[in-house]
Amino acid sequence: MIKEHCGVFGVKGENAVRYVYEGLKLLQHRGQESAGISFVENGRLKTVKGLGLVEEALGEGIDSNSNVGIGHVRYSTTGKTTLEEAQPLSNEVLAVAFNGTITNYFEFGNFSTDTEFILKFLNKDLEDGKSLVQTIKHFVDVADGAYSLLVLTRSGEIYSVRDPKGFRPLVLGRIGKSVVVSSEDSPIRQLGGKVIRDVYPGEVVVIKEGEVYSEVLARSEVSTCAFEYIYFSRADSVIDGISVYKARERLGEVLFERHPVDADIVVPVPDSSRPIAIGFSRRGGIPLEEALVRTLASKRSFIMPTNEKRNEVLEEKFGVVEEVINGKRVVLIDDSIVRGNTMKRLISLLRNAGAKEVHLRIGSPPIRYPCYMGIDFPRRSELVAYGKTEEDIARELEADSLGYLTVEEMIEAIGKNALCTACFTGKYPLKGKYQMERLEIAFRR
Repeated sequence: MIKEHCGVFGVKGENAVRYVYEGLKLLQHRGQESAGISFVENGRLKTVKGLGLVEEALGEGIDSNSNVGIGHVRYSTTGKTTLEEAQPLSNEVLAVAFNGTITNYFEFGNFSTDTEFILKFLNKDLEDGKSLVQTIKHFVDVADGAYSLLVLTRSGEIYSVRDPKGFRPLVLGRIGKSVVVSSEDSPIRQLGGKVIRDVYPGEVVVIKEGEVYSEVLARSEVSTCAFEYIYFSRADSVIDGISVYKARERLGEVLFERHPVDADIVVPVPDSSRPIAIGFSRRGGIPLEEALVRTLASKRSFIMPTNEKRNEVLEEKFGVVEEVINGKRVVLIDDSIVRGNTMKRLISLLRNAGAKEVHLRIGSPPIRYPCYMGIDFPRRSELVAYGKTEEDIARELEADSLGYLTVEEMIEAIGKNALCTACFTGKYPLKGKYQMERLEIAFRR
């Protein structure tokens, strides 16, 4: 499984802090290391944050009548899992929360994280007399990488920014009379709100008292992260007009069409691969069985900060319905394979439960290259597919066969050409002419 992503949620209006708290819980799948909320109270900018899940980090919520707040759930791609580096990051003037990675932040000075760079960069421009929109435009002009960014001012304004390539989703909506911005649209709907639209790539949306206005700061060729559709986003979300659920279902259909297998049952790896397995099962006419049971308390092992913690989670993560598996030829469906820890463990569990054969079918291409746009597989040495054929990987994972989608098949299934495929192809849609080795060294700092 995969690590990183973060989630952001901001509200201007009634019950702002409570809505942010509930919104973060509905974005918990995007980050499980820390959570925090910044809000304005009595003219002062305040921030409350902690380590762990939202309810661990923030308890039952924050007692505040503030009418504005921004929040963040974190999975770290730079820095460490510490309270100091949890977001939002704030001073007496601004609070910032963002989802993504700024690949060139280390060129501007000695910063602990890219979030610290953003806060200090914006603050310096403000001190130099620029407006916040001018300051954000300057940031957009010089920052390379992926970001969906929320900036809260002590005067109670929210500035919402999506990078010019649209790597990460960002959505504008309303809950009652309150204006909301969220990493995904599904939490807005679940809280009883209405989605207005996606924030456009390169756009800043300014939310003030009784007023919302926007400006396009930069234009670029769009390159939305393919993994938003494959893995990260909730299945009930819609990103730039494309249903995540339908995209995953189609990934499964194309997976069977191009990589069929003769088997008795299809078994999804819970949870994000279920729609892929449904598409595969339906197109292939092979019964789908929920033979793997994820424990309710389990966390996404991909977003655990160390390999030791990932392995600890794997030991207690899944149960197997042996009566369904015993004596069967199994097609095991997953959305991706990164390090291979989870997959090798699952294949072993299925064989111990009596599976005659275990065939792997993956609803994405092989991940062969690091990501520098907000997903935590920055070292090639961690990627099970790097430098290996599908046959090599199948042997390593002890599977009877292995089939991946090609990049072209994935694009066809999702139905969107403007996708970032750097982790599959090694072609990075960044502004700077960075060499992969240089970035890899920088991200190990």
